[in-house]
Amino acid sequence: MAKREYILRHLLIVKRLKTKQSTFEELHNYLLKEQDISGDKFDISQRTFQRDIKDIYSIYGIEIKYNKKEGWYEITDETEEKPFERIIEAFETLNALNFSNHVSSKLLLEKRAKKGTEHMHGLLYAIDNNLEIIIKHQSYWKELPEIRKLQPIAIKESSNRWYLICFETVKKDFRNFGLDRIQTLEITNLKFKPVDYNATTYYQHAFGIETYEPATRIVLNFNSFQAQYIKSLPLHHSQNIIFETANSCKFEYFMHPTNDFIMEIMKYGENVIIEEPTSLRESVKNKIVTMLNLYQ
Repeated sequence: MAKREYILRHLLIVKRLKTKQSTFEELHNYLLKEQDISGDKFDISQRTFQRDIKDIYSIYGIEIKYNKKEGWYEITDETEEKPFERIIEAFETLNALNFSNHVSSKLLLEKRAKKGTEHMHGLLYAIDNNLEIIIKHQSYWKELPEIRKLQPIAIKESSNRWYLICFETVKKDFRNFGLDRIQTLEITNLKFKPVDYNATTYYQHAFGIETYEPATRIVLNFNSFQAQYIKSLPLHHSQNIIFETANSCKFEYFMHPTNDFIMEIMKYGENVIIEEPTSLRESVKNKIVTMLNLYQ
């Protein structure tokens, strides 16, 4: 069986079980329906399904168990999930793009610049093996590219861009570099001792890639119309509704009020009011006054 069909079948099985516990017959019928839609071969036997259960746990860390009492298969609640929704999304997008060769006028894509994802595999290899790297990086603020010697730590996504989180050996400081601005990547044989730095903890209160302002409590008051979009796509994982009426909804956050976040707030215009903190409210107010002066 083609590797693509093998992986996609795994994704479909998990997608189904994350939505609803199912018997083998129900899963089998679901796969057959998906087979009719995509044209791939998802028809499996009970024996193949048992192999899939083991492979799904081995590859994705997702445990599927048979509930003898109910007679169905289910994903255990204690499973530590990887970003599986993103994996499913990527495969569904890939399938749509493949299908769009036949219906190109029905799938309208934004034209985007390179994201530097061609470097991702090599960077992850260097991170996993603690190998120093040398990159040629073109900053937006400098005319010519610069050579940087780095100890890679992690890769972070922010605003449709990818960033390398690393320790710069020359400047002795933690930095981040946009993957789209890396012109060349060299993975050296020089091993380094991992530094005491937890990227997940460091960025847990970040909106984007910036953390230069101390994290603080933020309260935003959206009108009822815009609030529906904010509910469905939260601005930050700390988002919490603290008060709601028929006309408005107040959301509470805990994050770094950096320029990235200010720009995000401003795009909502008159649909949002910053209630706390006062410093953030004044910063946005000053920017609005400056913008207004540009149009006098």
